[in-house]
Amino acid sequence: MIDPHKVTNTARTREELEEFLLFCVVVAGKNADQQSKKLELFLGGRRPFDFIRKDESRLDARLKEVRLGKYSLLGRSFRALARSGIDLGTCPWEHLTEFPGIGIKTAKFFVLHSRPYEMHGVLDTHVLAWMGEHWGSPVPRHSPQDRGTYHFWETVYFGMVSARFHGKGPVDWAKFDLDLWRERRGSA
Repeated sequence: MIDPHKVTNTARTREELEEFLLFCVVVAGKNADQQSKKLELFLGGRRPFDFIRKDESRLDARLKEVRLGKYSLLGRSFRALARSGIDLGTCPWEHLTEFPGIGIKTAKFFVLHSRPYEMHGVLDTHVLAWMGEHWGSPVPRHSPQDRGTYHFWETVYFGMVSARFHGKGPVDWAKFDLDLWRERRGSA
């Protein structure tokens, strides 16, 4: 089961990467703790993509049984991912955005928290709210969907975080992202 409070793991197996990516898809816009439990119930300890491929005709019914929500989108996403043969340990984040339900933020979140030495800005509501409190100008309230706009705000974020850690050594981007998420939801 994915623990949303300890989400960073750069030594995941293939099956653990599959589960983590499915978690990233189901958690978008939802409560991470609740969705983690529902995904665990859905998978039941099985190998994620094998389980999905085994009986695709029952996938939609199984999603509804555990009440994961966004049933049509999750069904399309899970099927496409399970059939893809993608190498989740090495694929570029941009490739992940070709799948239903995976935008820039979700792809960068997956890569940041599953690979060592990555530098990505996960511009979720927590990060954007933090930026808004520390930036002299208004920031978007929601994650930008356009790559150029996302890149602009990600660059601003990198500058803000780097300034905060100036002289304190290199930034552990995954740790900062998770710490900020915990702090913003009051579970630090």
